[in-house]
Amino acid sequence: MKPSTWCLLSPLLWMLLGSPGLAAERPALESAIELKPQSIGLGQSATLHLPPLAQKPGKATVLSLRAYVKAAGPAGCNLNAGILINGVALERSTAAGGERLIGRAPGLHLLGGKLDFSVFSGDKLMILYAADAGQADRMTADQLGATFDLDVTDMLRGVDGNTLELVNHFRGPMAGGLGQLIVQDLRVGYLGRSNLPQPPSRVPKRSPLEARTSSGGVQVAQGRRGGFAVTAVGGPDLLIETALGMSPDTPAVLIADDGPPAADGVKLAGEPSGPQGFRLQARWPLLELTRTLEIRDGLVVWKETWTNRGDATAGVPLRHGLFLRDAASRATLAGSSDQVAVASTAANPTLFLEPASGRQTGYGITIESDWWRLLHSQRAAGDGAEVYTNCLALAPGKSLDLEMTITPVPQGGYWAFINSVRRRWGANATTMDRPMFWGFARKPGISEPVEQMKASLGRLGPVSVVIGPWQRLEPDSRVVAAGLYPKLPDAAPRTTGNCPDLDVDAFLSFKHRESYWETVKTTTAQLREAVPGIRVFHMTHPAMECVYKPLEHLWPIAADAVKTPAGKTFEDGGYSRSWLAGATQADWGVLYYVPRPGSRQMQAYLASAARAMDQCGADGMYSDEFSWAFMSRAYSRYDYSRWDGYSADLDDKGNVLRQKADGGMVTQECQKSMIEFCRSREKFFLANGGSCLRGINSAPHHRFIEGGNGPGWFGQGHLSAVPLVLGNMGDEQSTSGVFAAVRKCLQYGSIYSPMPVNLLLEGSDNFVSKLYPITVVEIGPGFVVGRERIATITGRSFDWPEASGKVRLYGYDKTGKLAAIAEQTVVGGGPIRIEVPDDGMVVVEKTTGAR
Repeated sequence: MKPSTWCLLSPLLWMLLGSPGLAAERPALESAIELKPQSIGLGQSATLHLPPLAQKPGKATVLSLRAYVKAAGPAGCNLNAGILINGVALERSTAAGGERLIGRAPGLHLLGGKLDFSVFSGDKLMILYAADAGQADRMTADQLGATFDLDVTDMLRGVDGNTLELVNHFRGPMAGGLGQLIVQDLRVGYLGRSNLPQPPSRVPKRSPLEARTSSGGVQVAQGRRGGFAVTAVGGPDLLIETALGMSPDTPAVLIADDGPPAADGVKLAGEPSGPQGFRLQARWPLLELTRTLEIRDGLVVWKETWTNRGDATAGVPLRHGLFLRDAASRATLAGSSDQVAVASTAANPTLFLEPASGRQTGYGITIESDWWRLLHSQRAAGDGAEVYTNCLALAPGKSLDLEMTITPVPQGGYWAFINSVRRRWGANATTMDRPMFWGFARKPGISEPVEQMKASLGRLGPVSVVIGPWQRLEPDSRVVAAGLYPKLPDAAPRTTGNCPDLDVDAFLSFKHRESYWETVKTTTAQLREAVPGIRVFHMTHPAMECVYKPLEHLWPIAADAVKTPAGKTFEDGGYSRSWLAGATQADWGVLYYVPRPGSRQMQAYLASAARAMDQCGADGMYSDEFSWAFMSRAYSRYDYSRWDGYSADLDDKGNVLRQKADGGMVTQECQKSMIEFCRSREKFFLANGGSCLRGINSAPHHRFIEGGNGPGWFGQGHLSAVPLVLGNMGDEQSTSGVFAAVRKCLQYGSIYSPMPVNLLLEGSDNFVSKLYPITVVEIGPGFVVGRERIATITGRSFDWPEASGKVRLYGYDKTGKLAAIAEQTVVGGGPIRIEVPDDGMVVVEKTTGAR
């Protein structure tokens, strides 16, 4: 506590504020989880465990609480609390730049002292000293001094559970043994976004632009003030303006208007570029932008080069605002109409803007260049949208090239747009030939392993299965958690730290891994014997390693550690506890390492995959967290021990605080090598998360998105060869629950990829097996069309994508039961009308007569 921020109140106000009062009215949260109140000692913390909390369409996930520091009476405020979710501290803004605090202004006015404070300061919260929560509420002008309703949608995991850590930063002393951080009325639940405060319309009035060019029904107009507009036949004008600043409220400096001269401090020079385009140069004292616009093949190709003209490394918080002229709009961000902001969406770097009237006529923006895919964020902004970055910095004299395209869409909305991107990017080329079960359940009552496997998997038709253990991580963690690590002789000097009997040299020989290699080799051979033709894949992780922290420098991979801003190796406490249990108290942890080009971590990652395929019979590999670039900018993504030349943390004014390296780019060579490792052996590769770099997109392999994270994430797979969604969601214990998950995936244009639900399925005509094989032609709301089959939950007509011939229709009722099988003849390219049972599904499959 700093005395300068301890504000004492007068005795009169003490009396006025001291009487008990009613708590401020709280929002009614849906599916609320009530948590016990906490009393946290000085300088201490409390960790609570939460279940997986998937995102829900149209809803924010809200952490609701009231907090104060226990005092004899009202005595001012200080930055006394911190809140961490999954080890990441809450700050004022969500990862995508929105306000985290709901229903309160980001600042508070303290009565009595007549002082104003920010509610957030970095990762700390302004907490009042009071006798109770009601008193703390009444100490501020808004009567909400103790009340915090926080949008934590971006912080929670839909799989693997969550941790909530409450920290008391007040260290005292305080008379009477007081000073505890009291947190009460603690809940987590969902709140409809329609109930959140709505931002005002941000659509400005702009005059028509005179300088214009057109081709093929597409027109581009360049404003004298630096912004531009795109118009397609029959569509509204799309206006694009640019600002430089960290706040969404930053005024544009490049404006889509022919009015007065440009803003102070920027010099503009524009001219036509080629027969169907424009070139603009904008110069600030320390920054330069060169932009070209060109109409090509029905698209607007939009390229920018940003250059640092100064003599110091500078932040470049550029913001491109997009809005429709004189019209409200709605945005689909990263394939989700439910998302209002995404901090990162390299796997689906698209934004679709259409009139709020829902005419299905609009414009799709695609981020084409790799660095811009990694650096950019998106948000719906009033009646428009933004593509922006708050993490870009340039060294003196250095430049960054960005490329985007604008696709006019006359009809069909987002789905027509994303299918056009899939075709243009060549996404529809790789077949997923069978379902891949992420693990499998063993039929009880059969003791002989091969017979048990046959009974568990042999009746489902062609299948693949992913089996453990996780390479490197699991054998190391299991021996540590069980206390079976190599131990020193009794007379040997003790090892430093809380595991004094550890023989670290013996552990680092990794001989204990050999028994796990034998186990996975045996399991693979047994599966092959039990189910002829089965494909077996082994699992790996590129980053997570079991390490004894006091001696982590002895690990061969020490130089590859992911470093935090504080210089420590990154650790996710939840995963450490999950893997190591009580061994975390003995200084063991699951730490993270980057497989940089040529690194020991990359060598170990690839070598274990090679051994699995070459010596243990694996038909390929599954890798977790493969692309590194998730929908957030937290977790293990950034390494602060080095700089990639562009990624940085910026302060509120856009100044560089810290440089960092983005694992999404740093691991590109490793990603290519792993895919090539499998391909060169004619093996299969499947990864968790969408591809985030064009060179990886184009390599034949498959991806899934974890369904447990909620439908807001499903769009991250829309540019994968087959948009697979892992079925770790909903009811995984019943056939009807699995069928509901299959339908949920199709609702969002995706194909279900199974968890260990094999015992819930019967025969090769079950509703999971019949989704495969599939080579995607088109995705849409409620269906996926492939060359081999159509899977749909919506009744409508489809154009049969293959040659004429016979097809077989499988109809499933609302429980997933196969209710009907029919055959009919189709004409190649001609329509086929499909009627779907209520809450059911139909799969139309090409038979041998249709080739």
